[in-house]
Amino acid sequence: MLQTIILVGSAVAFYAMGSTPEVPRKPRAAAKATVVEVAEVQSLDGPLSIETTGEVVPHRVLSLASEVQGRIVFKHPNLRVGEQVEAGETLIKIDPQRFALAVQCLEITVNQAATTLKQLQQDQANLTAQTSLARKSHQILIDDVERIHKLHRSQATSTSELGAAEKLELDARLAIEQLVGRGRSLEIQIAEQELANKLAMVQLEEAKLDQAAAEIKAPVSGIVVAAPQEEHSMVQAGDALLSIEESGCLEVHCHLKLDEMAWVWGSRATTSTDSAVQSFDGDKRITPVVADVIYNAAGNSHTLHGHLVRQHGAGLDPTTRTIACRVLIDGNQIESAAEYQIPLMTGMFVNVQVQCHPNRPLLQLPEQGIRTDGCVWLVRHGKLCAVPVKTIHSRGGLAIVEADANNIRPQDKVIISPVANAKDGLAVREREARNVATETFPSDNIRPAMAEHTAKVGGVSP
Repeated sequence: MLQTIILVGSAVAFYAMGSTPEVPRKPRAAAKATVVEVAEVQSLDGPLSIETTGEVVPHRVLSLASEVQGRIVFKHPNLRVGEQVEAGETLIKIDPQRFALAVQCLEITVNQAATTLKQLQQDQANLTAQTSLARKSHQILIDDVERIHKLHRSQATSTSELGAAEKLELDARLAIEQLVGRGRSLEIQIAEQELANKLAMVQLEEAKLDQAAAEIKAPVSGIVVAAPQEEHSMVQAGDALLSIEESGCLEVHCHLKLDEMAWVWGSRATTSTDSAVQSFDGDKRITPVVADVIYNAAGNSHTLHGHLVRQHGAGLDPTTRTIACRVLIDGNQIESAAEYQIPLMTGMFVNVQVQCHPNRPLLQLPEQGIRTDGCVWLVRHGKLCAVPVKTIHSRGGLAIVEADANNIRPQDKVIISPVANAKDGLAVREREARNVATETFPSDNIRPAMAEHTAKVGGVSP
């Protein structure tokens, strides 16, 4: 009994000494929202600028060849490579005496043909009159034959007289037929002479053309780039005489990628009053768009305004896999700029900024907001929302995306700071809102809408 009491008491003492009082627990606080830095998505209101490089080339180079054979008797003093010539100036004369003699000879031939034709026409008129008189004489003889027939039936005349009268009537009829035959022959002769007269006149016109072609005038004002012939040299028809690079308008030969060219094809038409651009209104392959040409000369940067007016070729360049284009710069632009700066000239390498006006809405957001998986993290209702996007252009710290093809709207808040353990539905809190339109990124200060060949290009073509 005593042992049992001792064991129970020991157990009670051990339990009392080994147990600790329960510590009261505080309720768990709600998880804190992650602080993130955001920027506001903005609509792209201005043009979408595509940047590339190009080379200045002539708008037109006119090559003139000799149309006639002969010896050069005159060459203009300015007909030397690099010299300026004006439209309408006589540059080369090929011995004109021989062509003048040919014209004089053919003029005489034309006059002879006209005189012969006039003589034949007079013969035809005379023959017509003779035929008319012969028909009247024949009618009289016919009446005589009928009268003698009546007399012969009444036995008032002899058979010999009747036969003589009939013979005279037949002779008259034969004479008429001969006159009619001569008339038909004269008609053929007149037709032949008319053709001969026309042929002589054509030959005369050809000789006059050769005479005019012996004097070569400048068709346009420009710079002489080739003049292989010298005075007193003999030239054959088809020999090259000179080449002139037309002054005034210039073109820039550049290349655009296929997806960049798609924005040019889909660009909205803008009103233009430039005469140089209006000549391309009938070209339906491309709508002329504004293109700025920037070049450096003497340490200064100069900008001229032109228009991308056409494709240079039917398709892709097999070497570069790009589309060749031509930017036309009006002569008025070049002349006005040349007064205070070094003028634009062929052979220069320039930068080209093509200003496209997209036919659908676009958005711009910081390039930092585009994640490696092609998504952007938006803040919606205090939660992180991952939205996949396709970037059209990326440059200067900004990315351009389509508004319709992506689940993004203007004024959406895009996260641009790193987020640990980011996932959909993560509670986030904005640190500070930044305006994309007024923000300057250290990588590039060029306006947001720019895009160049080194940029990432993607998205659906217009």
